[in-house]
Amino acid sequence: MDAIPEVQNEVLEADQERISAYTWISLDTNDDFDKLSECVDSEYAPGAVAEMLKSGLSPAVKAVLVEANYVDKDYRSSYYNFYSKKGLYYRADCVRLHFFDLTVCYDHVTLKLSYEKAYSGDVNFTDHYFGYMVLRPTGVSTIGRSVINADVVLGAEGRVIDAWHKVHVLGYKLKVCGFPWMQQHRDISRCAHAACWAILRHFSERFSAYREHLLYDITNMAHPFSPGGLAPSLGLDIMQADRVFHQAGVFPLLVAHDDQYAIDTSFFRQMVAYIESGFPLFVSLPGHAVAVVGYRWREGLAPHNNVTRFAWEQIEHLLVVDDNYMPYLSIPSRGPSAPAHPYSAEEHIDAFIVPLPEKLFYPAQAVEEQMTTLFDFDAFLDLPAEGDAIVRYFVTTGAAYRKFVRENQSAYDPQLFENIMNMPFSQFIWVVDIATEDDWIAQRVTARAILDASASVTEEVPLWLFQTVEKALVFNRDQVGLLPVDSVKVLEFPGQAGFVLTRMEVNLRAVR
Repeated sequence: MDAIPEVQNEVLEADQERISAYTWISLDTNDDFDKLSECVDSEYAPGAVAEMLKSGLSPAVKAVLVEANYVDKDYRSSYYNFYSKKGLYYRADCVRLHFFDLTVCYDHVTLKLSYEKAYSGDVNFTDHYFGYMVLRPTGVSTIGRSVINADVVLGAEGRVIDAWHKVHVLGYKLKVCGFPWMQQHRDISRCAHAACWAILRHFSERFSAYREHLLYDITNMAHPFSPGGLAPSLGLDIMQADRVFHQAGVFPLLVAHDDQYAIDTSFFRQMVAYIESGFPLFVSLPGHAVAVVGYRWREGLAPHNNVTRFAWEQIEHLLVVDDNYMPYLSIPSRGPSAPAHPYSAEEHIDAFIVPLPEKLFYPAQAVEEQMTTLFDFDAFLDLPAEGDAIVRYFVTTGAAYRKFVRENQSAYDPQLFENIMNMPFSQFIWVVDIATEDDWIAQRVTARAILDASASVTEEVPLWLFQTVEKALVFNRDQVGLLPVDSVKVLEFPGQAGFVLTRMEVNLRAVR
């Protein structure tokens, strides 16, 4: 009789192990990712996932919490409409992996997260959380909806477009800053579906005006009728991707490489202007599609050649979300692709779609065409010579611009500061920065123009403001039909000599 309680305790412990949906894997070495195969069933391809994580995540990731029996809404949308109809049996639930740093630990008895070290104040696990990865039970290409912080992805350097995503696990509410990513299914979705889904999921998380679209929604939105059958496995062309964005309620602009040029520099200048504006791009490559979500500046300066240089020439790599690789893949901006890079921008990108907000009517191409007009104001402002200038332009909001001006108020004469704060900006504005070589290297700006992003492309001078540190031209946009000479006032502030204009970096986040 004395042995019975011990037997019962052993049974209870075995039951607890059997029913637990959570497994904690400490990562003392990179090979510890292989332990995924011990707690994740084969239809989730844990071995292939482990290999990708070993080569893709930095040593800052020190633990994985494996969450079984996870209901993933993107996979369920495909499961009910596709996999449940197949003869081969597919499971309905997923596995989710959560990534933490070395300060977090897990108690499998109490099912609690805790700090490895003693901390005072409120516990905030978000500060030690790097994101999650969903595994689908599809046998191949099993990585589903995932968001991983770029700071822990090897090779992710530069500036990225990302947003905060909420995560609920074990009763905790965590957040991760990243860009959505998944592998294509190969049957119900292909690379273009995955790129469209990633961009639209970013929009729904970043902006409350956009609703969430599940993966199977993307499959249907590409066609005027339910595609069914084999159609999704054949992929999407760029016009179908354009239709997806229209159906989702954004306002896509399709820009194609002009084939009369070996390298259409205007095409790439527009592309990087939209990236710098914080708009992720759907990019078409030969037989493939990806999302471009960031860039890395080059070291040093682009060759001079006595012509105006643009931000595009100063970019060394683009960061892309490609369903075949870990997110934030770095690809060279120019030159042939190398063994470490599957493709390069100038050699392979032939078109892109930028999903724009409704109130942005003045495209990047029109801004570029304004460059000569801007340099005509050299008679009023001390601008660099066109051949010595480096030009960068991007979209931001009037509110973000005012916030930047307030944070750098010492560089603005009180008279100019008052004008900026009282200008009736449209919701979106174009910022055009013109810099000398010395100013560019020092992350300064020689002159800055503010253009109305809601202007018509037929307007000759869609300017709000054009300034240097010591002088500014302020344009009156309160009446239709005013000539530029009648609508501008000149402000001078010699007392600002010695101050500098700082480069604006407001739309993308620097990767540590």
